[in-house]
Amino acid sequence: MKKKDEKKYMEQEWRSMTHHLKAFIKTGDQESLHHFRTGVKKLRAFFTLTESVKNDHNPIKLFKPVREIFKQAGEIRNAYINIQLAKGQQAIKLDFIQTQEQLMDTLAGQFKAQGAQFLATIRKARRKVKKRIPKLKNLHIGLYYQQQLESITAGLQTHRFAEDLHTSRKQIKILIYNYRLVRDHLDMPFNEDYLEQVQNAVGNWHDNSVTIDLFAAEATQGETAVALLKKQAVQLKRQVTKLLKGFYDRATTVTELPLEQVS
Repeated sequence: MKKKDEKKYMEQEWRSMTHHLKAFIKTGDQESLHHFRTGVKKLRAFFTLTESVKNDHNPIKLFKPVREIFKQAGEIRNAYINIQLAKGQQAIKLDFIQTQEQLMDTLAGQFKAQGAQFLATIRKARRKVKKRIPKLKNLHIGLYYQQQLESITAGLQTHRFAEDLHTSRKQIKILIYNYRLVRDHLDMPFNEDYLEQVQNAVGNWHDNSVTIDLFAAEATQGETAVALLKKQAVQLKRQVTKLLKGFYDRATTVTELPLEQVS
């Protein structure tokens, strides 16, 4: 892979990330905030790949100030998601929703007030990072993907539907985020569609688990809301278990049947 291609990719993702941050600062639009956070994840995934080169010029530490902004944005986003989840459950206390709305508005106001500072931090980080991009050799890219898939496979074999499964999902997403950059330089089959199915299924299970914990103390009608979520959890676990069978072989085989056709 040519180094200029890496820099071009980074610049494109950086511009997109910054654009969405500016949009949120100006309008408070939640979708813009979501896309900003996704942009940070994509860039961090890229820097995680470059970090594996193990040289003295890796930019991932220089990206840390942007990650701090990401974390603050995450607090706003969490409150927003809690509101949306609660509105879909008639058994949830109204004061819970009102408290989350107040929290979201407060955090968003504080965040937007720091908007100029955040944008300056991002510009400064970009100037430093763009000078520290190492060259990725095709051989290294292939070895990285193979080693990561082997690591994920080992982790999935011992998971117990706990946080370690969500960690495996994060590893999968790093490979998916970087695939657009490396696909023409990767010397092994990579089943992007299948891995998307896996990460989506695990994400749905994890969101369901978080929601159960969140609503356990907020229901006004006994265990009504939580009971329904637990029924969903059983189905979601079955879906994940079904998808994870033969994970490595399916992840490295480019012909994969759609989920509904997998027996």
